[in-house]
Amino acid sequence: MAVTIDRRLLEPWQDPKARPYVRIERVTKTFGDLYAVDDVSLNIFQGEFFSLLGGSGCGKSTLLRLLAGLEDPSTGRIFIDGVDVTDIPPYSRPVNMMFQSYALFPHMTVEQNVEFGLKQERIAKRERAERIGEMLDLLQITELRKRRPDQLSGGQRQRVALARSLAKHPKLLLLDEPLGALDKRLRENTQFELVNLQERLGTTFVTVTHDQEEAMTMSTRIAVMDAGQIMQVDTPTAIYEFPNCRQVAGFIGSVNLFEGKVVAREVDHILIETQLGGMMRMRAFQPYPLGAPVTVAIRPEKMRLCEHEHADGINQLKGVVEDIAYLGDVSIYRIRVGGTKLVEMTLTNIQPRTEQALTWEQEVAIEWSPTSGMVLNE
Repeated sequence: MAVTIDRRLLEPWQDPKARPYVRIERVTKTFGDLYAVDDVSLNIFQGEFFSLLGGSGCGKSTLLRLLAGLEDPSTGRIFIDGVDVTDIPPYSRPVNMMFQSYALFPHMTVEQNVEFGLKQERIAKRERAERIGEMLDLLQITELRKRRPDQLSGGQRQRVALARSLAKHPKLLLLDEPLGALDKRLRENTQFELVNLQERLGTTFVTVTHDQEEAMTMSTRIAVMDAGQIMQVDTPTAIYEFPNCRQVAGFIGSVNLFEGKVVAREVDHILIETQLGGMMRMRAFQPYPLGAPVTVAIRPEKMRLCEHEHADGINQLKGVVEDIAYLGDVSIYRIRVGGTKLVEMTLTNIQPRTEQALTWEQEVAIEWSPTSGMVLNE
């Protein structure tokens, strides 16, 4: 009988034979007594759109500057395409960086701004002209080539800065908050354009952002940073659905966190007594000892209204609607449970309505399934 082998295509980071394109080995950067980057090791693969995500002061921008050569690591090594670039100056690295401010020369035209880096590298005039035309066409700004930066909109300046960065054909493009200066609608449109551009070029992008939605939309993988360390590296879906700690769960999107202790173990579930006094039955990916303190993370959209009360009260909470936010496509409800804790629930507004599904001070019961949350031990 023939044997069918399941040959699923592995992503580079899942393939043990794949060689990282960027390798950061135990890099630390200190400023006096401050550890801006603390013993970070990270692999980034060719063609990735990789995001460093975190709040202000988490070390993400410092790590980007270390990759660019604008800062020197206190300890550790950095490799790009198999070459140790730790001691190589920025201008000799196969890297280009696009700054948040775009850093366009105000006295130069769009064409001259794009050409500047090529002139610095002494590229022949004919090749410069070809690359400029290629980048202007690619980013759809050919008609702006004779304008100066003060004659451009924010989105147009962003495209010019990107064209200038890509014209040198870098092996690695670093982007520091690339969409921070754009308004919400333009930022959303540009996110998709950047992803499409990166896929066409095949250039490895590493971007720094504090915007979770931006990172989730654009990235193949995300590294969530906190206090100079990397808390979790994974795909956007995995980080959202399966955070590995409270910090990641709380930073990515909205989440309800419930503290409790394990009181019973089943085959692939555990029973948790919460500090609110209720009981939860949750799927668990590892064995937890009885009495172990745990935190259950449940996203607001995973919660739903109870149609029938559970006889055992497991995976169910009763409370009173305290706050309502109508956002058009969804409504957010904050429900006070046990007189002390606010639990957030999101309902999709599928049908048009003139009134909210729930109203203020309404008593409600909410529930969730055992597979709709994560059990965290940190």
